[in-house]
Amino acid sequence: MRCAATLLFLTMSSAAFAQSADGFVPLFNGKDLEGWEVRGSKADQEKWAFKDGVLVAKPGGGWIGTKKMYGDFSIKLEWRIFDGGNSGVFLRVPDVKSKESPSYLGMEIQILDDNSPKYKNLKPYQYCAGLYHFQGPSKKMFKGAGNWNAYEITCKGDSIVVVFNGEKVIDADAAKDPVLNKRPRRGFIGLQNHNTGVEFRNVMIKTLE
Repeated sequence: MRCAATLLFLTMSSAAFAQSADGFVPLFNGKDLEGWEVRGSKADQEKWAFKDGVLVAKPGGGWIGTKKMYGDFSIKLEWRIFDGGNSGVFLRVPDVKSKESPSYLGMEIQILDDNSPKYKNLKPYQYCAGLYHFQGPSKKMFKGAGNWNAYEITCKGDSIVVVFNGEKVIDADAAKDPVLNKRPRRGFIGLQNHNTGVEFRNVMIKTLE
C-alpha cells in the first residue's frame, strides 16, 4: 500500500513539474520530435535534432509543425540565429498539404538577423518579431546574432500580441485588416528552417480555450 502511495506521489510530482506555475507546458520532450512532423517541400528529418536539450536545425528548407491544432493560446520560446540567419514561428496553419508558404495560409512571426547588411532594405514586417506580410514591430529588441532571444506570442480570437525580449512590439487586431481577417483562427504551430541554422529551447504553450 505504501509503494502504491509513493508511486502516486511521484506521478503527481512529475505532472506538476511538467507544467510551470503560470500554466505553460512543454511542446517538446527535449529528446526527439514526438508530437511534431517535418513538413514542407524540402522536408528532412535529419535537419532537426536535439543537443543538450536544444532543438538545432541545420541549414535547409521546410518546417516542422505540431500534430495538434491550436486556436487560442500563448506560446513562449527562446531562439538563436547566427550571421545572416532567417527563420520564423508559424501560427494557426490550416493546411500542411498546400505548396504555399505557411505565412500565406496562417500567420508568421519573423525571426531574422536584423543587423545583417543583406537585410538593410527590407519592409518593416520582415524584421524580427514582425507579423509577416502585415505589421512591423513597434521597436527593435534583437540582441544580435549568436545570442538567445525570447518571444511570447498570444493568439486569442482576432488578437495577436507579441512580446519580444520583455517588450510588447505587436498588438494586432485581425478584424481590422481584410486580408488578415480571412486567416483561420485555428491551426498548427510551426518552426521554420529557412536555409540558415537556427536553434530553439524552452518552447512552452498555454491554451486559452
